Amino acid sequence: MKFFKRKTSIFAAIILSVIVLIAIITPFLRLLNPHEVNPKMRLLPPSRHNLFGTDQFGRDILARTLAGSRVSLIVGMSVALLSLVFGIPLGLISGYFRPASLFLMRLVDALMAFPSILLALALMAILGKPSIVNVIIAVGIVYIPRVARLVYSATLVLRETTFVEAARAIGSSTFRILWRHILVNLISIVIVQSTFTFAFAVLEAAALDFLGVGIPPEIPSWGGMINENRLYLTIAPWTVVFPGFFLLLTVLSLNLLGDNLRDFLDPYLRRLV
Repeated sequence: MKFFKRKTSIFAAIILSVIVLIAIITPFLRLLNPHEVNPKMRLLPPSRHNLFGTDQFGRDILARTLAGSRVSLIVGMSVALLSLVFGIPLGLISGYFRPASLFLMRLVDALMAFPSILLALALMAILGKPSIVNVIIAVGIVYIPRVARLVYSATLVLRETTFVEAARAIGSSTFRILWRHILVNLISIVIVQSTFTFAFAVLEAAALDFLGVGIPPEIPSWGGMINENRLYLTIAPWTVVFPGFFLLLTVLSLNLLGDNLRDFLDPYLRRLV
């Protein structure tokens, strides 16, 4: 397959596959308990018994890092799906029906005017109690306008194309035109955008966890681990380095996958893949 001719595509696919596999099998690894506290083993460096070392409560960093992968993937995937479910119809309706865009796109513009992290913080404050569901809703609302704006721009172009005009001429319904002629031609754009949304959602959720307003502290997460151990960075850097490294790998692999998918699905760039 041409997509895997690039080394970056292979790298991204392997890293993502490993992280997904880790997220799936971690709940079944009973030997690794991310919640077990042992004050006698606090801040121990990486060793044969604790490959990633321990934190200030004596908890195993490896167990907590692996458990955090599951939370990050759940949040990232849920936000990507949420942004597509609401962003695509919003963009299609605004792009195809000009009067609708006067209100809907102004609402999108207003939401996009806020820095993403500030908007997410405000939404978390409105939603109240920190939880995984509230993080998904808050970050999802941040990225719905971005998907809607992208779909809106593409729909404005597609609605003036010859094949759409031909569909109108033969009496095709509005729903059929939107579904069979416009949305089908947006699939490649949407797929690429979903990978970037996934990556930035993972990063945004980690930022909320780091600020202490995201996922509850009792649930292991990469951002929360970095927040809890930031005071020990100079004396126990492994407590921050390992969750940060997993976060870096996840976001990097998703971005590389999105870049390569864009080049592969774009007919003008496909010959370069």
